[in-house]
Amino acid sequence: MERDLESTGLNLRRLAQEVAETRRRMVIGGSFYVLGWVLVCLFTPVVPVYPWMSAALAAIFVGLAMARIVIRPPGGVGTETSAKAMTHWLDLQWIIIQMSAATWGGVVFWTLVDPVLVDARVALLIGAAGFATAIAHTYCMRFWPSMLAIVAIYLPSTLLMWTPEHDRAVAFSLTVYLFYVISSLVRSHHDFHRRLDFEEELRQQRDRFEWMSRTDDLTGLANRRQFVTELERRIAECQREHCRLSLLELDIDHFKQINDAHGHSIGDRCLVAFADQLRHVFAGQDELCARLGGEEFAVIVPHHDVATTAERADAFRIGLSAVAVVPELADLRVRVSIGVGEFNTTRHGNADHFLSEVDGALYRAKGGGRDRVCRALAASSGAVSQILGQHR
Repeated sequence: MERDLESTGLNLRRLAQEVAETRRRMVIGGSFYVLGWVLVCLFTPVVPVYPWMSAALAAIFVGLAMARIVIRPPGGVGTETSAKAMTHWLDLQWIIIQMSAATWGGVVFWTLVDPVLVDARVALLIGAAGFATAIAHTYCMRFWPSMLAIVAIYLPSTLLMWTPEHDRAVAFSLTVYLFYVISSLVRSHHDFHRRLDFEEELRQQRDRFEWMSRTDDLTGLANRRQFVTELERRIAECQREHCRLSLLELDIDHFKQINDAHGHSIGDRCLVAFADQLRHVFAGQDELCARLGGEEFAVIVPHHDVATTAERADAFRIGLSAVAVVPELADLRVRVSIGVGEFNTTRHGNADHFLSEVDGALYRAKGGGRDRVCRALAASSGAVSQILGQHR
């Protein structure tokens, strides 16, 4: 399931990149067909001979050029709906590309069969070659739609040039150039997707390094750096919106004895099992579990007061001591001391003051016999502690 989601995300990113590239290249592409037709009308006898047809073709080229600009890509990326919308938009753009190419290719074919327009043939053939080359290099994102556009603009006139009434040397040159255009398309298509692959690889490496920089390697929880960053952000949010924010600090009791008696591999397994249980119990919205170092952990619990958070902490403590975290060592029980506090905008100036108060509650829990939850409370004379639970 996770792999499917990752694949879906990758496909959406690639689709979004294709949309962005297509949009950037499409905006001015249609204007070249308009400019090309204007030049043909100015320097060839097309307009005097066929005024209405000239105007109709001008309207077609202008309309297709405007459609490239007016039909904007969909906004929002990351959902199945947006993927369908992006695919639909790309399909429309390729229809416009192919219609533009087919229209120019039809005009070239028309001049080759109409002796009245013989003076326009060279200009239109040069235009066809130029547009085919531009398609191969500019619209290389999708191979077969691009190939179809090249065929529509170039192949009919090339085939017609091989008939007896036309110059075989020109026909041969056009054919050779067609193979060059196709080979250019193959190379451009390959280079485009290789670039996308390279960019995706760089993005994944960046995401992986970013994840490693804020995640504890052993447990998969947030590390101290991520914890401090997130705590400062949540405190700023509380100061701005006057919402509740509670904090737990947890320290596994006698963890050094576990390492000494059973080895560091068992100790590591205890840490992983502890982290998994912590993550399972504190899985609420916006809650963050972190390993601060060694056997010390913390949990940010937004939108809850200190009493509710302390009760959840005590339930976690009791549940943890009731199970064997390492199945083959049934007698091994992990116990934990916990300090709990709630942020107060008046009493706590910043994250350091808040952490210091909760840290003090943790040390009082350990000094009071361990395996208990100690809650830090505000008092006129300073912070005092209340013991909510202890090992029985």
